[in-house]
Amino acid sequence: MIKKIKVLVVFYSFSGSVAQLARFVAEGAASVENTEVVIKQVPELLPEQVFADKPEIKKIREELDKEFPIASVDDLLSTDAVAFGTPTHFGSFASQIKQFIDQLAPAWLAGRLVNKPAAFFCAAGSMHGGEELTLLSLMIPALNLGMIPVGIPYPIQGESPDFDSGSPYGAIYVSGGGKELSENDKKVARILGKRLAAMAHILNCDCLSCTTCHALMKQQLE
Repeated sequence: MIKKIKVLVVFYSFSGSVAQLARFVAEGAASVENTEVVIKQVPELLPEQVFADKPEIKKIREELDKEFPIASVDDLLSTDAVAFGTPTHFGSFASQIKQFIDQLAPAWLAGRLVNKPAAFFCAAGSMHGGEELTLLSLMIPALNLGMIPVGIPYPIQGESPDFDSGSPYGAIYVSGGGKELSENDKKVARILGKRLAAMAHILNCDCLSCTTCHALMKQQLE
């Protein structure tokens, strides 16, 4: 029997785009048998005045606050796998995510996150605005923490030559100009979540014989 594992999808979203992607990453992870998925957001660092001057963004933020609880370091340590989501800020990840990760020094010293799988997703306002750099930059602290990055091989994304969503490094949503999340964007996000959960099962397998568990998880990765 496959051991139950827990996946945390943790993100920061200013305008709601990253939150949209987070839901589909979580959906993909939850599709793997015996997987519990929790979605949380990191604390906001911007002053209230920023949102007072942007009523539409303020409304979105209030809705997100109702839907998603605030993540803590303990949430990260008590889960079996983590998907990190962020907006693209000048080719890197948001300071809100950085501040959250910066609290992990004690966990790093104790090796609390070693061999824990991690996946990455982001939203950007324009194509070629630094999305892949954002995903790669987010992998750096994860690797320093001893985590195992989980990506998306191109053959899994889709066989059609005109399939153009996501990245080998994670899921991406280009939201500029009011662009809606496409079905391919959703598909890639689900694939990422599914692969993350499957990898967590493989790494946490405690069966005497792993043949059955690994065969089942292999089906999730193909």
